[in-house]
Amino acid sequence: MAILNRLYPIAMVLSLTGCYEDFDPQTDTEPVLCVNSLITAGEPVEVSVSRTWMFTDEDAAVDHRVDDASVAIYANGVMAGAGYIPQEGDHIRIVADSQTFGMAEAEVTVPVSVSSGAVEWAASVTNKWYGRTDESTDLDMQAHVVFDMKANLTISDPPGVANYYQFAYQVFCRFPDGDTFWQPDEQEAILYPGSFRYEAEPIFAEHIGVFESVTGSDADGFTVFTDRQFSGKEYTLHLHFKDMSYDVRSKEYDESLLDWGIELLLSSVSPSYYNWANYRWQSENGMLGDFSDIGLGDPIWGYSNVSTGAGVVAAQSHAVYRINLKEFLKQNIFNK
Repeated sequence: MAILNRLYPIAMVLSLTGCYEDFDPQTDTEPVLCVNSLITAGEPVEVSVSRTWMFTDEDAAVDHRVDDASVAIYANGVMAGAGYIPQEGDHIRIVADSQTFGMAEAEVTVPVSVSSGAVEWAASVTNKWYGRTDESTDLDMQAHVVFDMKANLTISDPPGVANYYQFAYQVFCRFPDGDTFWQPDEQEAILYPGSFRYEAEPIFAEHIGVFESVTGSDADGFTVFTDRQFSGKEYTLHLHFKDMSYDVRSKEYDESLLDWGIELLLSSVSPSYYNWANYRWQSENGMLGDFSDIGLGDPIWGYSNVSTGAGVVAAQSHAVYRINLKEFLKQNIFNK
């Protein structure tokens, strides 16, 4: 909907654009190393090294690997071994070197995961069906339920330092494949998370200025935010899920098939992660990116914290909170 709101002002400025002509850019810029890494506390470090290329170099656009690159990882000033696992608070420096493209380095500190109180939630059924489709269906446990859920997740922000966060969610279950449970005797169960209502939590839109708001920009898909509004205090995220649904089929009543829920993932992220995410939103969803695309504004330069100006090295720590819907499903579908 946001892009529709922006079509009118963009259409107006298109009348101001001039003619186009082909040109052959002459530049002394040489390719440099590009380093990317998202470091997660408690997980092995993975580093991607490639190189930059001119947009006219079609071969490099397809293959920009660097075969002679070496990578060294330093943790708290000491070169890390092969089995190094980053921990919260570690200061990490990544150095990549290539005889062909030179050296690139970047530093990041792994943030400390946020603390939170108990998650409060409530759900309400909007539609449900339970029973057999016809007499030939020999299923004692067959149901479909649609419901909305609201959850409050309180953040306790550490004082004295700027903090950056990201919210995410996913379905969890007790079954190994994580999505659907199948057995030879025709058992099946699945939970869909429905649609997440980004507009229910205003802090997801804190990066949107007045100009973007007037032209229809919104925070759909963007859940990265800062502690500027609650530094050193508590803040409660209001999380709304609409039209969640659960389906189950089984010849016999099996309570384990109800063991599903939503996993809330609150990540503390490094400033480099926040700056990169904000750049992506501005270039892809903001009006500044639109004006730049049609030549009525300065280009939005890509964000990088790597010494060569290419790539991003960021870090994150996760805090996970689970909402188990087993009892809710049990009571509202089967009244047990």
